[in-house]
Amino acid sequence: MCLAIIRLFIILGIALAICEAGDVMCLQRVPIHTCASMSCSYVGYAVTSEHYPCDCFKIENVLGKKKTWYKIELANGHGYVTDDHCSNNGDVLRC
Repeated sequence: MCLAIIRLFIILGIALAICEAGDVMCLQRVPIHTCASMSCSYVGYAVTSEHYPCDCFKIENVLGKKKTWYKIELANGHGYVTDDHCSNNGDVLRC
């Protein structure tokens, strides 16, 4: 009985964590990087108008300009997209 209750609380905790996370949508196909830098390799490309779960963002200074990197969740881990053609729903906090 106690084990079932513990499992239920774990499932509820995961569900709440997912619901609290924001999301990012890209308006065009953009590369998904392995880290929050233009020098990092690509792991793939974001699909246009697809919503990706996102729990935080990082800011990088590139030639005196601020570039925002969103950490998005992927089926096989995570990746980063810039704010050039992607935006969040306002519920994303800084990493």
